[in-house]
Amino acid sequence: MQVLWELGSVTDLQPTLETNPVDVVLMDLNLGPDQDALAATTLIREKFDSVKVIIISASLDWEAATAARAAGASGYLPKDLSVADMVAALRGLSSPNFGRWIFADMLQSRPTGSGSVVALRRALTHREQQVLSELRLGRTNKEMAARFGISITTVNKHVQQVLKKLRVRTRAQAVAKVNAEAQGRPYR
Repeated sequence: MQVLWELGSVTDLQPTLETNPVDVVLMDLNLGPDQDALAATTLIREKFDSVKVIIISASLDWEAATAARAAGASGYLPKDLSVADMVAALRGLSSPNFGRWIFADMLQSRPTGSGSVVALRRALTHREQQVLSELRLGRTNKEMAARFGISITTVNKHVQQVLKKLRVRTRAQAVAKVNAEAQGRPYR
């Protein structure tokens, strides 16, 4: 892994990519006034389809991660990862094998004493991961059913599977467990 260039703003991003192409652009979500990282991500993905963009941020915000994904980012990482974890995540996200894990798996890869968010999420199907994300946002089963275009009964089944796989009894416990793991604390 090698850093080929560093920019202070998105203004020179396109000309720099044209003259000095790279495989991966690591971009801060908050670049400052009049700097839109998500618009820049969209631009990169439209004009340089082989370049992967990984967004970094001071906070692990699920809505910002979703917006980054919608803009075409390959990943979203918190800045507080250890150097080893950051390098491992960057390598994983920039790998040609990327896609074997879903985007959400890469949101947090810091190991903890009792497991990790990645391990928790890998135990869930793609739909169960979506349901867990919605639970973390406080959505009701009715809201999830409308968002996913499925029945409330089906959402109920997915929620029950999430609770079973996370070994908790309530939605609140599921959210608390995932949030605790994301912060590097064991869930008790």
